[in-house]
Amino acid sequence: MIFALGLFLVGLLFCWLAFVGWRNRHAESISLLEAGILKATGDEPLPLTRFDRWLQTFQLIMITLFGPSMLFLGGYGFLSEIGAL
Repeated sequence: MIFALGLFLVGLLFCWLAFVGWRNRHAESISLLEAGILKATGDEPLPLTRFDRWLQTFQLIMITLFGPSMLFLGGYGFLSEIGAL
């Protein structure tokens, strides 16, 4: 039952990340770690390459596919564990 709830929560997180990612996919953003390093060194961030944009789109597609499927499997596992199915 703990595994099913964990799977459900990770699926919920992936769905939220997919929603936020698709809404902001054209925004130029950097990670917090990279921002901290750049602030400490005083450098400017490098522009995104075509490969960076491809990886960003690939990640969005993967979390869009795996989020709802993990949500479904976690919900099914939880409901079958409590005897509702």
